[in-house]
Amino acid sequence: MLKSARALLASLGVFLALEGVALSVAAQDEGWVASDRSERIPRGELMRTYSVAATALNLRGDPSVANSPVGTLREGQPVLEVERSLNTVENREWSRVRTSDGGEGWAASAYLEPLSGPLETVERALSMLTALGQTIAFGDAKPKQLPLRPAVGTIRAGFIYPAPVSDAGWTYSHDLGRRAIEKLPFVEKTSYIESIPDDPALIANAIDELVADGANLIFTTSFGFMDPTLEAARRYPQVTFMHCSGFKTSDNVGTYFGRMYEARYLAGMVAGGSTSSGIIGYVAAMPIAEVLRGINAFTLGAQSVNPDVEVRVLWTGTWYGPGIERESADRLIDYGADVLTMHQDSTATVQAAEQRDRYAIGYHSDMSLFAPTASLTAAVWNWEPVYLDIVNSLHDGTWKPEQMWWGLEQGAVALAPLNKNLPDGLQQRVLKTRDDIAAGKLRIFEGTIRDQSGVVRVPSGRVLTDAEMLSMDYLVLGVKGDLPTSEPTSGPDN
Repeated sequence: MLKSARALLASLGVFLALEGVALSVAAQDEGWVASDRSERIPRGELMRTYSVAATALNLRGDPSVANSPVGTLREGQPVLEVERSLNTVENREWSRVRTSDGGEGWAASAYLEPLSGPLETVERALSMLTALGQTIAFGDAKPKQLPLRPAVGTIRAGFIYPAPVSDAGWTYSHDLGRRAIEKLPFVEKTSYIESIPDDPALIANAIDELVADGANLIFTTSFGFMDPTLEAARRYPQVTFMHCSGFKTSDNVGTYFGRMYEARYLAGMVAGGSTSSGIIGYVAAMPIAEVLRGINAFTLGAQSVNPDVEVRVLWTGTWYGPGIERESADRLIDYGADVLTMHQDSTATVQAAEQRDRYAIGYHSDMSLFAPTASLTAAVWNWEPVYLDIVNSLHDGTWKPEQMWWGLEQGAVALAPLNKNLPDGLQQRVLKTRDDIAAGKLRIFEGTIRDQSGVVRVPSGRVLTDAEMLSMDYLVLGVKGDLPTSEPTSGPDN
């Protein structure tokens, strides 16, 4: 178990020693484990960490010994268990695990040793030493330095989109960013391939096509493109990749996203100040953290203006499905909603509001063209500053495989122009709040926040961390609608 404990600590960038240079250890907030050599990590995540208890353990693509190994885990190697499955034919339990380099595969559960025991032992030791005012000594480990890419004089950028560019929506917003970087003097060419589904083979083919066309910078714009992007990056180490909304990086792969929940909060304020019935309808795609985060921020914004407002949610189970989106919008209007919004890629919801004389708040891009009377505003993406920063950093030799998460402050998300018929007082309040969020004066997910059942999820005075926001799995008090029990692994805008 000692070897396992050391493996766990090493995976956090911490090397335990009991003599040498002293280093202060501070008491940790409840639910977290950290040192000044490591990030704050949710304790629940560490409880899913295991150590390989075999000299060598095969990693397979599927949970069966009938499949050829796709890799090997070494003895003592720490891994994170993502899910567990029982192969009833083989009567063998399997764990899908993730390694420190972002790789994934299935390993026999019997050869994985849980690290919760040594974790608790180390935490007790740290707590005791802290209480005694003692120090603990660590080795000379230094934080890993992210590698810089060599400067690229001439850039040829390729984009892979999950849907058609069209005139509004997720892909349209990305394409506006592509057009912006096309104007830079050192960008020789940009190109894109649209309507690529979350199919690894089709994604790989699209990347191959862009590389063959000379692309040395490739943007992949769907969460479902994550693993194929990592795989392609290994095949094309000379190419720089940027993946939108993912969480895996490598020497030539970075990620980028936007804090859309900030714009959602503002949109919620507009909705809360505009509803007469007190019921707002929300057409939602999939119950993943990004969508839940948006619904919750929107609801909190609406409640800041109208504490008794009710946000009714219907789930479509699709990112782009104009038919079911329209059907859901009509049902919400029938429920009594007089303001509609959505997390979808089509304009069906705002068009339903326009045709049935209700108000609408768009998403992804300004959708007022499709609902000129109904449109109040929209929570919109602005990828231009993000793409310009990425391209410029690659050109001047300062690009690193970082994880970008920009918000109102950097201009990555915004609120579309407000309807001129909104009350002056509401407009001024929304704009003031926008400035406060951008300046860090207002933190949206600051307690007290309760979930639908009334349980306190964020105590008074506490603010959710990025890690907690990125793993959000509940809806806040005031949201009406059940949370689906299953969720997809990907989508065009998450």
